[in-house]
Amino acid sequence: MFRPLHTGTIQPGLSEHIGNKSVKQEIVTPSNVTTSPPASVGSPSEAKIEAIETSKLIVEFSNIGGTILRVFLKEYDLALPVRGMGGTTEYDHTEFSVEKMGGRDIIYRHETPDLLIRQLYTVSEDDYTIEAQTTMQNKTDMSKLVALENHGVVLDMSSLDEKSSEFVRDRALFEYAISSSVGIERKSNAFKFNGKERKDVLGRILWTAFRSRYFCAITKPLYDTDAYKINPLNDNEFQLNIRATAVNLAPGASATFASLVFVGPEKSDLLVQHKSGLEEIKRYYRFALFDAIAKIIDSILHALHKVLPNWGVCIILISMLIYGAMYPLTLRSMLSMRKMQELQPKIAALREKYRDNPQKMNVEMMELYKKYKINPLGGCLPMLLQMPVFIGLYQVLWRSVSFKGAHFLWIKDLAEPDRLFILPFFLPFFGNEINLLPILMIFVMAFQQKLTAKSMPTVDPSQMAQQKMMAVIMPVFLGAIFYHFASGLTLYFTLFYAFSTMAQWKMSTIHRAA
Repeated sequence: MFRPLHTGTIQPGLSEHIGNKSVKQEIVTPSNVTTSPPASVGSPSEAKIEAIETSKLIVEFSNIGGTILRVFLKEYDLALPVRGMGGTTEYDHTEFSVEKMGGRDIIYRHETPDLLIRQLYTVSEDDYTIEAQTTMQNKTDMSKLVALENHGVVLDMSSLDEKSSEFVRDRALFEYAISSSVGIERKSNAFKFNGKERKDVLGRILWTAFRSRYFCAITKPLYDTDAYKINPLNDNEFQLNIRATAVNLAPGASATFASLVFVGPEKSDLLVQHKSGLEEIKRYYRFALFDAIAKIIDSILHALHKVLPNWGVCIILISMLIYGAMYPLTLRSMLSMRKMQELQPKIAALREKYRDNPQKMNVEMMELYKKYKINPLGGCLPMLLQMPVFIGLYQVLWRSVSFKGAHFLWIKDLAEPDRLFILPFFLPFFGNEINLLPILMIFVMAFQQKLTAKSMPTVDPSQMAQQKMMAVIMPVFLGAIFYHFASGLTLYFTLFYAFSTMAQWKMSTIHRAA
């Protein structure tokens, strides 16, 4: 487990390398401090790469800057487009030497006439965290003011294949975020950068982060901070830096600036265990109500999975639970629409009778609704009340990393289209994959539309033509939208339409019996 370190203290066991003299801290305003501007973060060709491998990660380090170069997630077979977490911006292009490496630790060293700088990294064996420490020792016989600026995260989108379908599909979900004493600032669509984003903001920084559809990289400073800097370098590269509160080093004294770095799946249980507020990076929607509902649904899904450890079964159960909870509203909506449909001949007669007097027609129609106890909004209002749940569930099924690689029946990955089989050639729109679930959803929706038309007959020829058109267009339209969606999401909505069809069939049989 990570052991917090405080500014001005040295981790026990490292004193033989660093020294253990105490330091005096003082707050220094920005005008009192001069720091070197960060240079470009391009990797020099002469960089020497070292790697540390654990059960979860392969972390590569570069001697140029003495920094994290790449973090590979073994379980998910990928690396996020991030680097530099915990590194020092002033020494981005400085060559460090490896002072010590063994097990899960690596120490880089660099000396200037005034300072001895060490970068220490310790990779956790059993989770997705890295301890990063920058230690600066005053070599002079005079006090020295140290104003350090560390990388919260460096983004490099040039490391991704921008033409891949996965990048095009998920890039809108890329986001960087800064949690400070005044709240959390977020920027979505973080895959292209420009100079307009550049800014310096004063305040205490809690953490900085990058997140994608499933994963996140978070740097939490464990030292006193007073500002952060957003520094776009070009279209593809971006720095999010954290400034430490300036420290006054006595002759021979040293200060350690420690950070907790997390690079891994965006799972609440993994993030919350560090008790550092890292779980706040997880957000489904800007709108608080939708976000809260999504998080409740996510908690229910994970609770179900503890009992029945199959995500496909959990999706079926959550669809049953949600449809069951919403059934009273659904039934009320269906009954209201049926009453409105049965009243259409009388409404048509009123329109004909008062076609030259709209005000009188509206009064008579309201009287008609009152007489038959019909709310003209009764058909759509219950559906509108269900929308926050559907919207929340959509994001949970779309963004939950738990479904990545999860199998169910013929589906090899609930986070990808179900791909019943792959064709040896490409078809327009379909590509070379045949996805069964969206096709099933089309047929289920078409059958539901047919039942709806039978249970709600109309004598208006224009309405009949409209119903026939919608019975064809809507299923095909939604099937096309869902064709390349995650199969877990398509599975839920296929079941939802199946349950709706059964409810419609039950209503039609009751109506015929009556």
